[in-house]
Amino acid sequence: MTAVALLFAIYMVRPSPFCILDEVDAPLDEGNINCFIRVLERFVNQSQFIIMTHNKRTIAKADVLYGVTMEERGVSKLVGVKLSAPAQPVTEAASNGGEHAPTQRRLALATR
Repeated sequence: MTAVALLFAIYMVRPSPFCILDEVDAPLDEGNINCFIRVLERFVNQSQFIIMTHNKRTIAKADVLYGVTMEERGVSKLVGVKLSAPAQPVTEAASNGGEHAPTQRRLALATR
């Protein structure tokens, strides 16, 4: 966690347009994973992060997921998935005071 804290301290002084992190969250316990994710969310607006991880909580915060699969022995295939937040029903009030049927609004997570 000390190395990750030092990295983010450097980013506070001199941000970079992108950062590649390889399994930095692997040795962290659940409490530190939550702290890591909160700090990561703080820097996402100014930098793009490419993170290699197996941690489910870190993966859940991703905008785009890339992986490698091997459907046939010896043949690797790249797989990419763009993630977005689930649609939430939004109720809009009509001008006559009544309500319209709920509409669906899609919220997409942006990357830079």
